[in-house]
Amino acid sequence: MLVSLPILGYISDRWGRKRALVLSCTLVGAIGSLKAFSVSYEMYVIVEFLETVAGASAFPAAYILTIELLGQDKRVLTTAFLGILLVLGGLSFALLAKTFQYWRTFILVVYPPSLLFLSYIYFLPESIRWLLSQNRKEEAVEIIMKAAKMNKVTLSDETLRQLQTEQKIKTPEEKKDLEEEKGLWIQVMNSPIIMTRLAICSWWWITCTFVFYGLAINSVSLAGDKYTNYMLVVSVEVIAVVNNALVLDRIGRKKTLLAAYVVCGISCVAITFVPKTMPWLATLLYLVGKIAITQAFSGIYMYTSELFPTHARHSLLGFCSMVGRIGSIVAPQMPLLAIYIDWLPSVLFGATALIAGGLMLTTPETLNTRLPDTIREAEHIAAAPRKQTPTNPQTQEIVTSRC
Repeated sequence: MLVSLPILGYISDRWGRKRALVLSCTLVGAIGSLKAFSVSYEMYVIVEFLETVAGASAFPAAYILTIELLGQDKRVLTTAFLGILLVLGGLSFALLAKTFQYWRTFILVVYPPSLLFLSYIYFLPESIRWLLSQNRKEEAVEIIMKAAKMNKVTLSDETLRQLQTEQKIKTPEEKKDLEEEKGLWIQVMNSPIIMTRLAICSWWWITCTFVFYGLAINSVSLAGDKYTNYMLVVSVEVIAVVNNALVLDRIGRKKTLLAAYVVCGISCVAITFVPKTMPWLATLLYLVGKIAITQAFSGIYMYTSELFPTHARHSLLGFCSMVGRIGSIVAPQMPLLAIYIDWLPSVLFGATALIAGGLMLTTPETLNTRLPDTIREAEHIAAAPRKQTPTNPQTQEIVTSRC
């Protein structure tokens, strides 16, 4: 995943969200199926690596495309919907693994259907925001017109005029925005605000992957059937997703994620002090911690994407997720560490979560702000009231309805 995320992030920002998504989803099915025909451990590991390189960016690509097609008032609902589908995927994974316990059969059942994502070439629209950022206005207008026709909406003359008229750069600020499109990564590195934000977001991602996967891995070590335990731990994620849907648009991103990290940190540290005679309490704290970190993980996708500009959104989100893989690399070592110091993994989970919560106090609130298109806009998030243009309200409604 360290290799995959920057590659697919670049493809997404350079050649489009749709291409990155279709490429990732179809390749993971084609390459992953080859594992069933492995003749050695070395071949299996190589195919596993190539499969992950191809498929690790499928969810980020789908998420970025979705939030860019929808209006800001739909972001939380969309994130919750995608989170619930991830839970359904996890439950399906456990059920299929229990049904087809011979690994070759399991692979041949699970992977080939991914090739059906080739149909998305015809059914899925490209991100209108990305098309406009690439000055491909005619393609964006064509998608909007198709959406209007599908929803039986008649565009006003003013809307048509705005869509068909080339934008002219009139002010020095607009010229500066255009210059930011050139040498994007140089602009990013020259922006202390964006670089600091990138470092903070990277720690959030390290924390999420470390705690989320660490708790998931340890779940199969709990008493009882490992498939049932895994499904239980995955199922409680629905609580976190629903919580996000209820509070992210009400109390804001920062307060919600801060609370999630703090609750997770306290729960994990508290497990250390639970007497051996009260395993039910340890399990309860375990599930509370899993719910909290899932809530943080679900919300951090949206919050991170709202902090960075359109031209580099997937690349920077991919960078944060890439660095976050440090957490998922370390997480599987925690059961080994517990052999020597049984309380240390829980303390490490809790400490990283509490640090992440503290860093949440250093970034701006993005509630009720539109997605920034340029680095300058990203630097000034929440510094002043933001207008909801340039996207025409009627146009946004049409696209949202179509999606």
